[in-house]
Amino acid sequence: MPASPLPPLEPSSETESVSRPCDATSRVPASFARFRAHSRVGFAGVESRLDGLRQESPIRFLHPDVEPGEVRTSVIANTAGGVVGGDRLACSVMARDEARILVTGQAAEKIYRSAGEVAELDFAFTSRGGAVLEVLPQGTILFEGSKLDRRTVLETAEGGVLLYGELLHFGRVAMGEPYRTGRLNDRTEIRVDGRLVLVDVLRLAEDTASAMASRAGLAGARCAGVAYLVHPDAARFVGGVREALELEATRAVRASAGCFDAGPLVVRWLAEDGAALRRSFGSIWAHLRSRVLDRPARLPRIWSI
Repeated sequence: MPASPLPPLEPSSETESVSRPCDATSRVPASFARFRAHSRVGFAGVESRLDGLRQESPIRFLHPDVEPGEVRTSVIANTAGGVVGGDRLACSVMARDEARILVTGQAAEKIYRSAGEVAELDFAFTSRGGAVLEVLPQGTILFEGSKLDRRTVLETAEGGVLLYGELLHFGRVAMGEPYRTGRLNDRTEIRVDGRLVLVDVLRLAEDTASAMASRAGLAGARCAGVAYLVHPDAARFVGGVREALELEATRAVRASAGCFDAGPLVVRWLAEDGAALRRSFGSIWAHLRSRVLDRPARLPRIWSI
C-alpha cells in the first residue's frame, strides 16, 4: 500500500535541510538499502513568501529566478536520478493566503525495473485561502518490469484554486523497450473543503501488455495524460477546453474533457508517442493557465529546458 497520508504543512518559518543515507531495514540488506524521505515546502501571502521548508535526500526543492510574467516557481528534484523498488518517497506542497505558485519537476521521473520490491510515492498539493497553485508535470517514465504504488492528494479550501497534471510513458519507445510486464497502482484523491469529491485510480497488473492492447484499456496507447482543474466554478471552462481539443485533434492523440457536478474539470489524453502527447497537453495547459489562472498563454520556459 502507498505510504500514509502526508500531514499538512502548518504556517511556519521553519527551513530545514536533511541529508542522510537511505535507511536499511530488516527486510533489505544494507548493500541494497532504499531511500526513505519526506520533503515539504509551503508558501503564503500575496508576495508568495517561503512559509516552511524541510528537505530530505533525495527530494529537493529548487527556487530559480522568476521569468518575466511568471509567478514564484518551485522545482522538485530527485537527486537520486530515479526511483527503484523499495524506495518510499513523500512530498507535499502548500500554498495559502493568496499565494501564487508554479510547481514543476526538474525532469521526467524514471521508475526503474524492480528486482521484486514495490516503489511507493506519496504526494500532496494543497491550495487554500484564495491561493492559486499550478502543478505542471514533466512526466513519469515506467520502465519495463517496474513496480509502483503512487498516491496523490489534491486539496483546496477557502476558495483555493489548483491546476494539476500528469504524463505517463509506458516503456521507453525511443529505446525500443516496450512495457509488457510491471505493476502500477496510481491513485489520485481530490478534496474540496474537506470533502472527498473524486477518486481516480489506474491499476495495471503484472501482464500490462494485455491491458494496454485492450480496447477497454489503453487501446494501444503508449502514453497517457491527465489534467485536473479544482476551481469553485470549474464547469464554466469545459466548453472552451473542448473547443481547444478539437483544434488539437490528430490521429496520434485522443483526448476528452468533462466536469463533475461537484467539480473538478478533468481532461484526459491517450497517445501513441510522447512528443505528440506533450504538444497537445502543452497547448491545453497554456489555454487553462491563461483563461483560469490569469497567467501567460504559454508554457513556462523551465518546462521546455
